Amino acid sequence: MINPLRAASVKREAMVMAAVVVVMLALPWLLELIGGYRELATRILIWGIFALGFDILVGFTGFLSFGHAAFWGVSAYTTGLWLLHGTNSLLLGMVCGIVVTTAIAVVLGFLTLRRHGIYFAILTLAFAEMFYYAALAPLQDITGGDNGLTGIPTPKLLGVTMAAENMYWLVLVVALVAVYGARRIARSPYGLMLRAIKSNETRLEFTGVNVWKYKMMAFVISGFYAGVAGTLFAAYETYVPTSSLHWVTSGEVVMMSVIGGFGTLFGPMVGAGLVLYLENVLSATLEEWLLVQGLIFMAFVIFLPGGVMEGIYRLQALFKNGRGASAAGAGDGSVPGQNEG
Repeated sequence: MINPLRAASVKREAMVMAAVVVVMLALPWLLELIGGYRELATRILIWGIFALGFDILVGFTGFLSFGHAAFWGVSAYTTGLWLLHGTNSLLLGMVCGIVVTTAIAVVLGFLTLRRHGIYFAILTLAFAEMFYYAALAPLQDITGGDNGLTGIPTPKLLGVTMAAENMYWLVLVVALVAVYGARRIARSPYGLMLRAIKSNETRLEFTGVNVWKYKMMAFVISGFYAGVAGTLFAAYETYVPTSSLHWVTSGEVVMMSVIGGFGTLFGPMVGAGLVLYLENVLSATLEEWLLVQGLIFMAFVIFLPGGVMEGIYRLQALFKNGRGASAAGAGDGSVPGQNEG
């Protein structure tokens, strides 16, 4: 016998994923309507995958990392080097980038997750900056130094050249799989355990749970997502700037998550879209666009700390309360807001 609650949950999940598919398919045309360009949709989805993985760590466990640029940058460089010096097979390049990044995530997780709060954040930042300066000087013959990794050929996937349009469809499919995977994690017992860690890690340890193991899994999964995004970035741009390893890249994904809303999964992806729109569209028409971006970020932190998603939830609550008041008024024959005589 089918559990009615489970059936309703499956139906709701199918509706959510269907809505995600529609939005992602319509994204290039939506951007054109608001003054953007279609190619920007690919960048938004790539950064959205990056922000989505970042939210699995920060939004669920509360461990704020300032070093995620290490995963993004190492993956991009690995894929770029494979395409440049190996074959132009995108599949092999992605596998190399993701495997190397995941291995680095395991090592960094082992070294950093014993610390909490600001100490964890500073450790992740320090390791990311080590990778940045290694790419800038000691490894400049391999990475290109200040110039970045240039000359990457357009990759092929199963014999198909992954030019702009083809790359968009690949990124869209990967983004959909990433969203589905993240939602499965969030709704699983493992996701509940991550939320429990964020709520009260010490109390959870007293119950006998191996908290470090769960934190390590979240850190590695987050690094894996960043690695996937980094490989797609290198393949799409056919260029890897040294700044991809810089702390500013880590800061950008933090800003995207704050604007969208931590712990919501969709929020950071929405934040990625807003930030990239400002950077790529507003910057072309307004010289002081960085000031505008800073003011928007500050406004969210002060007035809407839960980001865009909190704003949506507030509007939903207002709509429900208003509809409830209308129903109550209709039930007793009165009109909401009408003064009694």
